[in-house]
Amino acid sequence: MAGSGVTEDSISPAATPGRPQQQFEVQEPTTSTIGNAANLQGDPSHDENEPDDMAYPTGTKRWLAVSSLFAAAVLHGLDLTIVAAAIPSLTNDFHTLDDIGWYSSAYSLMAASFSFVWSRLYTRTSHTSGPKWTYLAALCIFELGSLLCTVAPTSSMLGIVSSPIVGGALIDWLRTWRGCFGINLPLGAAAIVFIVFGFKGDVGLISRTAHHLREFDILGTFLMLPAITTFLLALQWGGNRHPWTDSRIIALFVLSAVLLGAFAWRQRVLLESRATLPPRIVKMRSVLAGAWFTACTNATLAVTEYYVTIYFQGVRGLSAMQSGLMMLPMLIGITVGGLLSGVGISRMGYYNPFMIAATLLAPVAAGLLTTTGLDDPDAKVPSLLGFLGVAVGLGIQTPTIALQTVMKPADLPMGIALLGFGATMGNAVWIVVSAALFQGRLGVEIAAHLASAAGGGGGGAGAAAGGEVLGNLTHTILTGEVGLSEIRDLVGGDRLRDVLLGYDEALTQTMYLPLALTIAMVVGCVFTEWQSVKKKQS
Repeated sequence: MAGSGVTEDSISPAATPGRPQQQFEVQEPTTSTIGNAANLQGDPSHDENEPDDMAYPTGTKRWLAVSSLFAAAVLHGLDLTIVAAAIPSLTNDFHTLDDIGWYSSAYSLMAASFSFVWSRLYTRTSHTSGPKWTYLAALCIFELGSLLCTVAPTSSMLGIVSSPIVGGALIDWLRTWRGCFGINLPLGAAAIVFIVFGFKGDVGLISRTAHHLREFDILGTFLMLPAITTFLLALQWGGNRHPWTDSRIIALFVLSAVLLGAFAWRQRVLLESRATLPPRIVKMRSVLAGAWFTACTNATLAVTEYYVTIYFQGVRGLSAMQSGLMMLPMLIGITVGGLLSGVGISRMGYYNPFMIAATLLAPVAAGLLTTTGLDDPDAKVPSLLGFLGVAVGLGIQTPTIALQTVMKPADLPMGIALLGFGATMGNAVWIVVSAALFQGRLGVEIAAHLASAAGGGGGGAGAAAGGEVLGNLTHTILTGEVGLSEIRDLVGGDRLRDVLLGYDEALTQTMYLPLALTIAMVVGCVFTEWQSVKKKQS
């Protein structure tokens, strides 16, 4: 790294091509400050014209920088899947089924709402040391959220997600779900320390950051957030807490539509450089198709993991750790599918065949998961999960490769942000929908199986007694007086099989949702443009 002083030689960037451009910012005007000015004005071509004088960290600082990125990547990976393993434990602790959809959707909701803001902030500070402080700010906010989840006294404070095996091990070891969120604290702290010492900072950045923030569409972000929230509330409450025709449900849908309309109008009237979601990006065919495809694939995996974990712990009676191990074939399958598609795309030069393969195979795998039953062999569900993982893995990275092929480099960050928005919104919306479906069917199916058993017990007083037990048990389950994994302990041996059959049937009907999502992947597959990756590279 260069020294801290400014010499005569450092006045000319061309004379010192290996030094970081921060040294030249005290000279006005210079090549680097002119490039920054173009960036502030929203010039979409600044990537192509920037001086090639970037100095990369070496030695210890390089490894600190890489370690910080690795720690943050681990955090991100954990926070996508861990809560599924904790769902039965969370319902046991908080005694409510109403919030199971929000444990994951709240995280995805906020991630979707702010994905464009972070993308803009990274892009507009990319020619200064701004990304370092942006990265640190994001990590600090994440750490605060993890701390709040770790000490949460009620389920309304939760809404963050992580990884099935790690989550299951922590729950079994600590005898509580809180370790799933507490593990984020040391990992995040390590990432912060590594990035502080691994990346060079700029103490004069504050004034420029204030200028960047004034360029953001803050109002657009805060129009999108309540629009998505009201939409999710309507989906969760409709048909369960209130009828679909209830005035409150209708009002939520109307309010969501009005807010989304206001957001869309604001994007049209703002300058291209200030819009949260520039219209020209949205109009690109591969961007919209990729966002749809990504939303379907990610929601398929999220909903499947959510309810198969509940199946393992609630119906099969496995521990959190054991259920995490049963989910391992799906994770391995995703990795294998991704590797196969990566190698295949590099050889063939086209990504579309792998989107087609995923679109054909994923519905088959998801459909087979709806055929599981209480008496199936233990290996059936993990095997089908592995099949689903490979099928979805074949196409899961193709939208990103498609955008890298068809988009200009200056537009790519916003295109990738839109894919991230599709992924997180898909998770948020469809997990809430699946939770509403599961809650609606759980009581109905358990009641039906208990009533059938009571009706076959000889009628008369036996049937009346069975009906009383049925009513008490169904009320206990639906009001959340017991958690999902405590139902087995509540029911005696005579009734356990009937309850588990109802439980299994409710989960099976919920699994039709991932099947529908895999079928919907065909829309994104059909509308993605065919272009050669090799041609773009040449």
